[in-house]
Amino acid sequence: MALFLVGVGFLVATQLRSRQPLRQAATLPTWRLQELAVLVHKQDEARKLLEVEVESLRRQIQDYEAAVAEGRGLSEAMARELGQLRLVLGLVSVQGAGVSVTVHEGPVRPGGILPVTLEAQDLSGLANELWSAGAEAMAINGIRVQAATGIQQTKTGIVLGGAKLNPPYRLEAIGDPDMLLAALAIRGGFVDGLRSVGLRLVVQQHARVRLAARPAPDYLRFARPPATP
Repeated sequence: MALFLVGVGFLVATQLRSRQPLRQAATLPTWRLQELAVLVHKQDEARKLLEVEVESLRRQIQDYEAAVAEGRGLSEAMARELGQLRLVLGLVSVQGAGVSVTVHEGPVRPGGILPVTLEAQDLSGLANELWSAGAEAMAINGIRVQAATGIQQTKTGIVLGGAKLNPPYRLEAIGDPDMLLAALAIRGGFVDGLRSVGLRLVVQQHARVRLAARPAPDYLRFARPPATP
């Protein structure tokens, strides 16, 4: 019995001694715990800094997108304005409903020695008649003209923008056909006056008139936009 009790006591003591190193191994020193706490704190601060940077980058992306959208809108508005200006200046071809007026020079006047010819002022007056009636675009003998295009009388004939015109003279205008025809048909008007001197005018209405673009103007040698302050 004594030997048995001694053996049991030995086993119990051995088991207690074996658990003590495990507990010591499982227990971290105080300095190690402090290091881990400091590391966790630093990682938390780094995470917060990254979140702030991410938010800042998001705001920058939004600013860039807004700037791009604003720039695109401005570019589109400028492109539309430029297209409208090119249209007004006749730098693009156009088509639409309108009329045509063909002027044929007449034979010799009764009792006269010279044939009836169209003068530059007559052609200019006829063009102005169409402009006044609401013509939006016009061409004379296929040459695109504006309201301020010069029509000159020279010794060799009529010159339009540096190009000599040969009869018959054909004016094509885009606009409201009814308004244009009404202006040309006024009794005692400009067309009647040309016919009365022996010129033959043929006025026609068209569902579609196509006018070619004119080349970009290069006659401004002295006029320049003012410098910005």
